[in-house]
Amino acid sequence: MFNTISILKKALKILAVALLLAATVVPAQAQRRVIHYLPKYENEPYHFGFLLAFNEMMYTVKTVEDYQNKELEPDSWPDGPFNPAQIDGLYVYNVETRQRPGFTVGIIGSKRLGRYFDLRLIPSLSFCDRQLKYIVIKDINGNLTPTNDPLEPSIFTTFVEFPLNIKYRSKRYNNIGAYIMGGINPKLDLSSNKQSYNQVTGNFTNFVTKRFDLAGELGVGFDIYNQWFKMGIEVKMSYGLLDVVKNDAGIYTAPIEQLRNKLFQVSLLIE
Repeated sequence: MFNTISILKKALKILAVALLLAATVVPAQAQRRVIHYLPKYENEPYHFGFLLAFNEMMYTVKTVEDYQNKELEPDSWPDGPFNPAQIDGLYVYNVETRQRPGFTVGIIGSKRLGRYFDLRLIPSLSFCDRQLKYIVIKDINGNLTPTNDPLEPSIFTTFVEFPLNIKYRSKRYNNIGAYIMGGINPKLDLSSNKQSYNQVTGNFTNFVTKRFDLAGELGVGFDIYNQWFKMGIEVKMSYGLLDVVKNDAGIYTAPIEQLRNKLFQVSLLIE
């Protein structure tokens, strides 16, 4: 919940800055004769370009009911600082997700559907490093004691994405326009199987997720026209529709019932 609120605050700040810039540019243009760049741009059936973006990826975690009371074997944690001979059992007290900054690059293909509608396909590569934080409780002769350091497995992700969305544009005012967009994003995680397997314990030594996901996306943006090209600034949220947790992926997934991808992205689009 805290991560979602912080992301929404970032998005609102970015939108506020964009609106402030638009509010200062538009009156200045109204005071003089404005040259309308690319006046027939929207009448062309196809447009192509590229995308550069900053992203923050994270997970939405749904835990198993009453998971704090489920005892786990000490030797089942592949990288835990535990001595199985001295510990009777382990319990997960809390599971949190942490977002890390990443980046996205993509190629834009846009098809005009009508006066204010476009269909966009943006094949992309997204890179990020996410982290899960486990607070673990040790059972030593019936005494429950938290471990000194939480377990924090990192999940490096390389997504091949194919976002397909509908863009609804406002009527252009001089050389500035606003829009909203929404659609779906099938994605494939190329790094999901790059994990180490412990033959002794029968567990993966770091976190494993399913390779395929499908996300729903919603965003807003501004188009700025100049004499050579159109530049767009876009903010979007992406929510995974599929559960990507692997139930057989080892002890890390024992407290987790469902795991869904979530993304916040700020993009620069050149067409």
